[in-house]
Amino acid sequence: MQWMALGNLGFALIVPAIVALYLLKRKVQDVEVPSTLLWQRTLQSWEAVRPWEKLQRNLLLLLQLLAAILLVLALLRPAVPAAGVIAEHAILVIDTSGSMLAREADQDGEKTRFARAVEEARSLVEQLGSGQAVTLIEAGREPKIWLSRSSDKQAVLGALDSLRPRPGSADQRAALSLAGAIAATEAGSGVMWFGDGGGEELQEQAGLISIPGPFRFYPAGHAKENAAIGAFVTQAGAAGTEGLLRIDNYGTQPQQGRISIYGLDQELLDVDTFSVDGGASQTVTFERLPAASAYRAVIDADADSLAEDDVSWSVPYASGKGRAVLVSPAGNRFLHQALQTVGQMEVETVSEPPATNSGAADLWIFDGIVPEKLPEGNILLIAPHQQTSWFPYQGIADVAGSPEVLQQGDPLMKYVDWRDVHVAKTAVWGAIPGMRPLVRAGETELIAAGTLAGRKAVIIGFDLHDSDLPLRPAFPILMQNAVARLSAGQTVPIGPAQPGDALAIPLTPGATKRTLTLPDGSTHTPEAQGTTWLYPVPEQTGLYRLTEETGPSDPPAVRYFAVHMSESESDIAPRTLRAASGQPDGPGAGGEGQTGGVDQTGRSPDDDRTGKAPSTTGVQELTYWLAAFALLAVFAEWRVYRRGY
Repeated sequence: MQWMALGNLGFALIVPAIVALYLLKRKVQDVEVPSTLLWQRTLQSWEAVRPWEKLQRNLLLLLQLLAAILLVLALLRPAVPAAGVIAEHAILVIDTSGSMLAREADQDGEKTRFARAVEEARSLVEQLGSGQAVTLIEAGREPKIWLSRSSDKQAVLGALDSLRPRPGSADQRAALSLAGAIAATEAGSGVMWFGDGGGEELQEQAGLISIPGPFRFYPAGHAKENAAIGAFVTQAGAAGTEGLLRIDNYGTQPQQGRISIYGLDQELLDVDTFSVDGGASQTVTFERLPAASAYRAVIDADADSLAEDDVSWSVPYASGKGRAVLVSPAGNRFLHQALQTVGQMEVETVSEPPATNSGAADLWIFDGIVPEKLPEGNILLIAPHQQTSWFPYQGIADVAGSPEVLQQGDPLMKYVDWRDVHVAKTAVWGAIPGMRPLVRAGETELIAAGTLAGRKAVIIGFDLHDSDLPLRPAFPILMQNAVARLSAGQTVPIGPAQPGDALAIPLTPGATKRTLTLPDGSTHTPEAQGTTWLYPVPEQTGLYRLTEETGPSDPPAVRYFAVHMSESESDIAPRTLRAASGQPDGPGAGGEGQTGGVDQTGRSPDDDRTGKAPSTTGVQELTYWLAAFALLAVFAEWRVYRRGY
């Protein structure tokens, strides 16, 4: 039994006051009457002359004393130990990290650890006593306070229902530090942690967090068996895409299952099986996968508690640089040096046009030559000299006047200064569907850009030796812009990343519109400037798609990147969360405090072995019951008075 308001003990003076009222003799008024024969019994108590009379047995007095005692006890707020919060101000911390998505079955059916943790917290909040308050903290990537010192049960329960588990990691140290700081400033506070202790071990970090008041850890979950995809990478090879998949078994029992590889359109591309011992890993390779922009690997294990790490995406790209082929029969030192400094391409120089089956390149650069048939890849055509089926060559013309930029906002013209550039002569060509002029001198086109037979293309009509452009600062900038425009988008890779990361995404220079599509189908329009966008990855795993538009006539550039769970969340074995508590849990608990390195799980070693629930040190106030009994006593006293007992 505990007394929550001993300061109200002074109200107990009402008991002797009631007794005193029954001891005092009432003053009577003398009245002359004809006879007192029938009043003998009444006169017996009035015969004494002293002001005090002998206390006699009286039912009304007993009922009034009973009511007064019950009211005084109610004011003292007695309480008995019960399952409930551990302090007058309970700081509830709910772990919402990825490992809390693990599903486990018991007599109540299959539920996630998060759902069970919320249910346990709800049961404690529903027993919240009067005068007790709750602060609710979500332990996610960053700790978040949902409710501060609220005594409103419905508000606390509503906030608990608003919590959602996330695939990212939880910063347990930050959440525990926040709870400890609140407990240090609020007297009578205690911290209650609901989670599985997953993620990075607090013990591995410097020192234990100090909690000034009581601390209790409510462990969620008991399952350990889980198989996860640790890594999934794909790379374009000579005979198709090659894939490598690593499966990690975090449990103690061997795991067997099936592996399925899907393409971007969810078509099944390959299947295999795996068998991995407990605590070990297995690597499975795939060869000659059909070409796809992205691949999805799915494992189906025999015993697995966490499904979110059974799926992984991989975006292939041949290398960090694309392949460019410079076809220049006469050689061009200026052009070769400029392409070498671009940095995004591995440049190969040849003197003959490509054969039909010479393979594909990301970019073909034709200097002073026009192939009869366009090869696979984007095209940079310089100084064309003949007509073909796809190029309407009309001859050579002298250039009169200075170059004039027609499309100032075009990415190809960005930062290119044409004021000191002079061109002597240039090729003349007819209209090409999909191409538009960007630079003109008088009535003669010098540079055009657009699409040509489904390929990105840029045409520079003049021979670089017939101009002073290679001697101007504009030349390397023009080459940089041209290569960036003509590069295949995925040659500049993105990611992968984890939820909550700040991902640096390289952007296509001069893109007029960008759209990021998230795995759930929602879209986001980045407001980014420059060549890199620092993107805060949301708590959502899967395949992201970035679409960039550079012009109305150019096809949009599409790149993908994958977001996966942290490997630490796949290790779902429950752990003990430790903290340095300033005192044992339980309101009003005395004794010496416990410091550094003490296990504050609230479970004894016997409990851990037998699976018993931790001992309860919450309180259940009896105030309302006492007040109800007092009211009943007053009602009985009123009935006795009316009946004249």
